Amino acid sequence: MRTRSETFKFIRARKVSHGRFAHPSTDAIGALQLWTALGMGRSGEILSAPESECLVVRVTYPLQQGMLATSELQQCCLSRGIEREPVPEGPGS
Repeated sequence: MRTRSETFKFIRARKVSHGRFAHPSTDAIGALQLWTALGMGRSGEILSAPESECLVVRVTYPLQQGMLATSELQQCCLSRGIEREPVPEGPGS
């Protein structure tokens, strides 16, 4: 199965409609767990310390899921009050 990997930084959303009491990285991990459960072959590798204000994660999903995987990741993040920003891959990646 061919896959695609992307690296994102997950942070607390600037505009959250309801109060959040969990640490931003806790909500980001929750969003990732939900996202991986929604599709076969999805995974998330945490690249930064979970205690930080942001969480850097490399997500991997099957190529055939394409837009569905990224759309569902966005929805999972929004439901937890999290935003994601792409992290550019280095020259050796």
